[in-house]
Amino acid sequence: MTSFMRCRFIGALFRQRGHRGFNYCNNQSRNLSVPPLHTPLKGTDVDGLNFSNKETQKIFEIRTYTVRPKDYKEYIRFTEDNFHLRIKHSKLFGFWITELGGLNEIIHIWEYDNHEHRAKVRDALAKDVEWQTNYKDEVSAMWISQTNATMTLLPWSLITLPSKSGVYELQIFNMNSHTDIWDGRLKAAMELSSLKLKSTNSVLVACFTSIFGPHNTVYALWQHESFDKFAFSRLQLLSEPNKSILHAFYHEVLTGYSKGLLPHKASPLQ
Repeated sequence: MTSFMRCRFIGALFRQRGHRGFNYCNNQSRNLSVPPLHTPLKGTDVDGLNFSNKETQKIFEIRTYTVRPKDYKEYIRFTEDNFHLRIKHSKLFGFWITELGGLNEIIHIWEYDNHEHRAKVRDALAKDVEWQTNYKDEVSAMWISQTNATMTLLPWSLITLPSKSGVYELQIFNMNSHTDIWDGRLKAAMELSSLKLKSTNSVLVACFTSIFGPHNTVYALWQHESFDKFAFSRLQLLSEPNKSILHAFYHEVLTGYSKGLLPHKASPLQ
């Protein structure tokens, strides 16, 4: 059907059925000419999530605090001197200052056995007079906002602890399709990126998926030797012969965000 004839056909339907006729035509057009979205691409492995031992699957809580600009330096200094009061209660995975992709932000990740373990730690913190008086009461007035989410490692992801100090990157992907589609594509994209960025001393520390907080969200934590070296290398990935792997993954990404992080002195990951 030519464009002219299609326009006349739409006009006739609109006169006969009003908006329902217009919607009918649009639906017919979509059904006839547009393939279903988010179907596996040819040649792309789709593994799907397979969590075994769910009862023993550790959880990680990511907390993001935004600090008032006038208090930022004092907050950093005060935390260096007093954060041991918090660390004695549970395992700190990492603690960073946002350098790029966010201003006056503090990001820390905590490791727990499960949500019940986290609840017990939070209860103990509420009863810890030294923590409440000597730290929390002092810094809470410096915060503008707090957000948190819990997450778990993706089944294929291992924690790789960097052997040297460096800078960090937190990639946040909100996915627009079912996990059975994006999980295999994410794994392939991360493996390809890790392989190609290895020459610049970049390490994929861990890859998580959300539990509570934003749904259907992936958090990929990287360590890089420097922001400039990794940025140049990642641009080279665009000309990679296997870039279809990256395209297949990004086809399933609704939104993506990247934050450049500097490790705080309190952080186990430097």
